[in-house]
Amino acid sequence: MTSLSVVRAANATFSPSYVPVALFIGGTSGIGQATAEAFARYTKGEAHIIICGRNRAAAESIIASFPKSSKGRYEFVECDATLMKNVQATTTHLLSTLPKLNYLVATMGYLTMKGRDETSEGLDRKLALNYYARWKFIHDLIPLLRKAKDAGEDAKAMSVLGAGYGGPIDLNDLGLRKGYSLSTARVAGATYNDLMMEV
Repeated sequence: MTSLSVVRAANATFSPSYVPVALFIGGTSGIGQATAEAFARYTKGEAHIIICGRNRAAAESIIASFPKSSKGRYEFVECDATLMKNVQATTTHLLSTLPKLNYLVATMGYLTMKGRDETSEGLDRKLALNYYARWKFIHDLIPLLRKAKDAGEDAKAMSVLGAGYGGPIDLNDLGLRKGYSLSTARVAGATYNDLMMEV
């Protein structure tokens, strides 16, 4: 595994010749917030950064801490990603307003000890955030990633969730309607993400 000092040194040399566009889904707290803040810091604010989440006040506070730059543009896009209709509305909006997308970082999550918690769309809330919304954001925004790649720019999607925690899944119960537990939800979300990113 690469050492943290090597990673930090590589990040310090990051200086694209273009203004990168980066979307941080789940960027209002935790890993998403830290990643967005690091990206703003390493680009010295010379980036278009979009924080996507539910908490406008948190997003505005984070954005206020970003470096000031004449090339920088920061915005918040509100989306409760537990519902796929909201994700659809958000990706439709982004497709119509962004010229490209260089980086898509999905870190949204939902912490609960509660059992299966079904959304109005019939999905378990944990799986909705840990898999379905991540898949839909990446799938829907591929055209914007391709535009960046076609321009000779970096284009990447990253989903941060339970690395190394995948395992066997029940192909007859992918939605975990029959065999739900916190453990099966954790394993399923991590495994589904690994398979999605591999494809």
